[in-house]
Amino acid sequence: MKFKLLYTLFVLAGGAFLFLGNSSGAGAVQGQDRTGSPLSSATCGACHGGNNFSPTIELEILKDGEAVDAYIPGEVYTMRVSAGFSGSPSVFGFQAVALAGNNNAQAGDFQNAPSGVQITALNGRQYPEHSSRSQSSAFEVEWVAPETGTGEVRFYSSVLAANNGNGSGGDGVASLDAPVVLTEDAVNNTSGFLALEAAVEVFPNPANESTTLRISEADAGDYQVELMTIHGQVLSAQNLQVNGAAILPVDLSAQAAGLYLLRVSNGERSLVRRIIKR
Repeated sequence: MKFKLLYTLFVLAGGAFLFLGNSSGAGAVQGQDRTGSPLSSATCGACHGGNNFSPTIELEILKDGEAVDAYIPGEVYTMRVSAGFSGSPSVFGFQAVALAGNNNAQAGDFQNAPSGVQITALNGRQYPEHSSRSQSSAFEVEWVAPETGTGEVRFYSSVLAANNGNGSGGDGVASLDAPVVLTEDAVNNTSGFLALEAAVEVFPNPANESTTLRISEADAGDYQVELMTIHGQVLSAQNLQVNGAAILPVDLSAQAAGLYLLRVSNGERSLVRRIIKR
């Protein structure tokens, strides 16, 4: 009898731990893709059951508040994931990913995660997901469109409507029936972006203690240069005055070895380069 009681308490404690842990996001806690993408073995329904609240899901890519179905390389957009529901769920969660190509590679870069949202890195890909239980049923995060020639981008996502109980039952999960697909906008892929892409060079890359940004034959003006983690956290920011050409040293000495992002923006166009710190 005593053994059975201890076993029951252990199971209950394990279930509570799983629920509390997953409140920080399945990617961060379990290291799992739960978006329903080709890379995932299951959705959020792998841990949360009950089929309650009849949740639905909507994923939109927004530019200036309007949904788009094509992207301009290097432009900054907002990804919004929303959960519809019936009844009275107490909290919500989500996970999403953007993929491209036959090998389902990371497409673009997520950045500037707001409070309650984190960007988790898994197997070379970024997963925006909740970092704590959210009372809002909608989540937003910035997405920088990938470079020219990437082609169509596929967004996958799963949402959770939960009763906030001490377990993973009595909840509801919804995933996209098909990915949200954005095509590369060849018509509006203006010469302004192409000129900026051709003008920006980062060397050496990979780098050790520092690297150098060189901008040549670009539109004159004030440029902002930001060094960021792959999660979108800004590590340093500098302003650069460009009048035909400019060179800016980028200090990496305080950063650990790994992958970083260097974003260059002139207020009209934005470009992201990946940097490897050795």
